[in-house]
Amino acid sequence: MVLNDLMGGELIRGEVHVNGERVDYHWWNRLGMGIEIDLTREQFGPEEIVTGGIVIPRPPVTEWRRLREEYELLRDRVLEKLNRQQGTASAAVSRQSA
Repeated sequence: MVLNDLMGGELIRGEVHVNGERVDYHWWNRLGMGIEIDLTREQFGPEEIVTGGIVIPRPPVTEWRRLREEYELLRDRVLEKLNRQQGTASAAVSRQSA
C-alpha cells in the first residue's frame, strides 16, 4: 500500500494456495505498461503457491480492519526517510551551485 501511495498504479490481489486449498491472499502493485512490483513475494515457502491476480480497487484506509496501525507506521517512516534523502540531495546541489 505504501508503494501504491508513492507510485500509484493498480493493486493486484492473488490467492495463496497450499495443497490446492486457498489459505490467504497476497497483494502487489502493477504500474504503467504492465510492470508488476512485488516487494514481499519472497515471504512464501515452496509449498505456498500464489495464483492468479486480479485488480482490486484500493479500499479507503478508514475501512481497513487489519494492520492499519502497522501500515501507518511504515508509511510515516518511509516518507520521513524519503524527505530526509531529498533534503540531503537538495543541499548537495545547492553547494555545487555556489
